[in-house]
Amino acid sequence: MKDVPLINTCWLKPFADYFAERGVSLGPYCDLAQIELRQVTSGEGWITKHQLYLFLDAVANGEKMPEVGFVVGETITPDCLGDLGAAMAQANTLGGVIRTFCELINRHVEGNHCRLEEGDEGEIWFFNSKSQSPDPGRVIADHAGLMSMINLVRLAEGRSWYPSKACLQTQVTSDHRKIPGLESCKIEFNKPAAGFAFPARWLLRSTKKSIRFSTGNTQSPGLLKEGQAVTAKLTLLLQEIIGVGGICPTIKLVADLCDTSSRTLHRELKLAGETYQKILDRIRFEQACSQLTDSQAPVKEIAYNLGFSGSNNFIRAFKRMSGSTPTKFRQSCQKPSTR
Repeated sequence: MKDVPLINTCWLKPFADYFAERGVSLGPYCDLAQIELRQVTSGEGWITKHQLYLFLDAVANGEKMPEVGFVVGETITPDCLGDLGAAMAQANTLGGVIRTFCELINRHVEGNHCRLEEGDEGEIWFFNSKSQSPDPGRVIADHAGLMSMINLVRLAEGRSWYPSKACLQTQVTSDHRKIPGLESCKIEFNKPAAGFAFPARWLLRSTKKSIRFSTGNTQSPGLLKEGQAVTAKLTLLLQEIIGVGGICPTIKLVADLCDTSSRTLHRELKLAGETYQKILDRIRFEQACSQLTDSQAPVKEIAYNLGFSGSNNFIRAFKRMSGSTPTKFRQSCQKPSTR
């Protein structure tokens, strides 16, 4: 039996507040989507994603508010997101925030696939694609989802920041221009995923602009210290980045974060008797062991978290490092039950 994609109604609470300020009667729209009104107004409970799409699409069309996804989405900050927001609040850097967001969204909201990808110009793309068949009523929710993801990056850069490049799975619209900061953003439509680009260096920034998020120096990566040995610096960087949105950082990305070139980094590592690949493999193996020991996450999920292209590649790499498969390793770490 196929799983039904579910989503917490905390995502609807900002919409309910927006509609209430404008005197919109939500009863008929709740009836249409078969949602209880109190779920919408309280933000407590679970509904199917189809119900979410149907509700938002009906209100946007019925009240002639096609821009509402962008407008309300800009207000969906982490502190609006209940347990998800509380989990992200434990992170100290933007990379940590995005790591938590991707892991929990992908795990608990069926049909979502949030991930990071390296761009070509020292940037990172933050994507969210829907794996299920396109739902014609998904437009408003997708617009809001893009804005809520932008709000995560704003924790490191501030509320005035907007991306210069973005994309959406939905059809062409000009409704995003209701948000002044998006007027100059180059948005491509009908793409395989919704997403936007931001400077890769921001992954290391301390987060701010949230009631429980820590603040810090947002002008330079706090993990890096002058005079620090290259292997120590590289280890810190990889420990922070590996597992963020399923990314496996290239040496080019890491060199950029270290304010150097790939060639220079290769040379310094060679003088230290190390290679980038060896350090990368070692840290991925350490994180794999930790996740296999301390969580019940499926092997496939761990493979994705560590940036492997598939579970088979992860299994081969793990066996090469340990002499055991991930499943056997996990079994060997389990404590025998006592009676």
